[in-house]
Amino acid sequence: MRARDVGWFCSVSVRKHGSPYWRVMRPQQWSKNAIVLAGVVFSGQGLDPGPLLAAVLATVAFCLASSAVYVFNDWHDREEDRLHPTKQRRPIAAGEISTVGALTLAAGLAAGSLVLGTLVSLAVGAIVLSYLTLMVGYTFLLRELAVVDILVISAGFLLRAWAGAVAVDVPLSVWLFACTLLLALLLGLGKRRHELRRLNFELDHHRPSLRAYARLDLDRLMVAVGILAILVYAGYTVSVPTFGRALPMLVTLPFAALGIGRYLFLVLRRNQGGAPEMLLIRDRPLLSLVLLWSMAVAMVLAS
Repeated sequence: MRARDVGWFCSVSVRKHGSPYWRVMRPQQWSKNAIVLAGVVFSGQGLDPGPLLAAVLATVAFCLASSAVYVFNDWHDREEDRLHPTKQRRPIAAGEISTVGALTLAAGLAAGSLVLGTLVSLAVGAIVLSYLTLMVGYTFLLRELAVVDILVISAGFLLRAWAGAVAVDVPLSVWLFACTLLLALLLGLGKRRHELRRLNFELDHHRPSLRAYARLDLDRLMVAVGILAILVYAGYTVSVPTFGRALPMLVTLPFAALGIGRYLFLVLRRNQGGAPEMLLIRDRPLLSLVLLWSMAVAMVLAS
């Protein structure tokens, strides 16, 4: 099949899956914003309508904000993405969405996220604004700096967790703060590792930070971060107050540890770290472990 025919086939395949404006928002990645709900869940207010509504609204605000960032980033990277083996099929790079359409959509999503966040509280609105500002800085400059780029992405997850805690007026646990940071670092390293291998380490036409990652032993670094994440979560399960509950949070530790171990296996042995949000759908063992962990947390909080 000729290159032109391959390009046509890929273009048709992508167009079959919904509006390009919907696809460029990447709704499949909204699952990352579930961390916003940690505050209402772990504070035991999950069944209280008021705090639950506030947490859900804050989560939706971050879904809109993250989509605004995806659209803006795709617009900014459109020329580079056209040289990438898979990113070239993104709607903006593929020419399905114009520059004006992309920027208008990004602005609308950002405005919607700020309005919704402010409706929850001024503090949540300020955190959403901080997230948007940080991600714009990431797109223009910070992603060019190795390690800094992953730390910025991790900071985005911390802002999500912080917003969730502020929305329901509870303090953000230092342990959960550290767990969120380490898990975000783990996901970020997995994505960089996958990207290097997807490009076969041919990095001449791609951002300079990837060359720095090519010199790191990402496999050992990921294992170290994964082990540290398990240890920190273990510390949280031991230190969290029981408030008279029959079951300690410690019973959730095996599922969390096995889940991190399964993720490391998928990344390091099967090279599947490019889209961590999709692993939950495609990998049944990992999905089962996440569901078991969720059930264990629910049982502890209800006991």
